[in-house]
Amino acid sequence: RTHLAKLVLQPMAEADTSYGYAVGILVSIAIMSLVHSLTFFFTVKHFPGGATSAGVMKALQAVLVFVATSIVFCGRLGGAEMCFTIAKCISLVVVVVGVLVFGKATDVINKGEVAVLQGGNGYKRVDSFGDANDFDLGLDGATKEIEI
Repeated sequence: RTHLAKLVLQPMAEADTSYGYAVGILVSIAIMSLVHSLTFFFTVKHFPGGATSAGVMKALQAVLVFVATSIVFCGRLGGAEMCFTIAKCISLVVVVVGVLVFGKATDVINKGEVAVLQGGNGYKRVDSFGDANDFDLGLDGATKEIEI
């Protein structure tokens, strides 16, 4: 109870924040987190490249935050960390080039312009072996028996 008063209730009183307003903020954050999670999983399931595409978009989002933060806050709020720097510029260039290369490679693969692996469908066939009680550890052909 002491921590609640010290870390939550006292700052709320100092900022003249009502309980309703605080709950509204928390509900808004929860809804935004839900929407964010749903869009991430939608991207993983339906966007070409799945999780890789989601990671590429997250990197692009990060550099766009660098740019937006610099435009909105540099010289107005905070310190020098809010301004665009050489390191942030290099990050932006690396990520944008990576996004373009990934996008082009995905486009080329989807159009079938790349030589595909075995079977002509872009997937490498993996054959099962032995009986269901065998488990290949991948260590110099060592096989371990598993009791089922």
